[in-house]
Amino acid sequence: MVVEGDLTQQGGYLAAQRLLSLSPCPTAIFAGSDLMALGALRAAQERGLIVGRDISIIGFDDIPLASQAHPPLTTIHQPVYDIGRQVCHMLMALLRGEPLADCQVILQPTLVVRESTGAAQPLRTSEGRWC
Repeated sequence: MVVEGDLTQQGGYLAAQRLLSLSPCPTAIFAGSDLMALGALRAAQERGLIVGRDISIIGFDDIPLASQAHPPLTTIHQPVYDIGRQVCHMLMALLRGEPLADCQVILQPTLVVRESTGAAQPLRTSEGRWC
């Protein structure tokens, strides 16, 4: 199931509201950004879901706020410094008129597991209601 939204916290909140209105609702949400995941986290908590137990939420970027969320957000860490350095080297080569050694460079992201994910459980709210 894919629900589109912008890469903001509000976009994640609205997209999660749509997902959590489905029957049955999902056991996990993988958001396109950490901000969207934080919005999804809020939407799930407003429905009484315990994030990390009733539903898993994961983001992408590993922004500093991800580790400060409640619960701390599982995310995909992008090597942004390495990305910037690689782009800079490529740009400098182009400006000097040199051919690029590689037109495409793949840098490995890292999964950062925190408390917003866990084993899938039947989805119930903390009050015992199905979502």
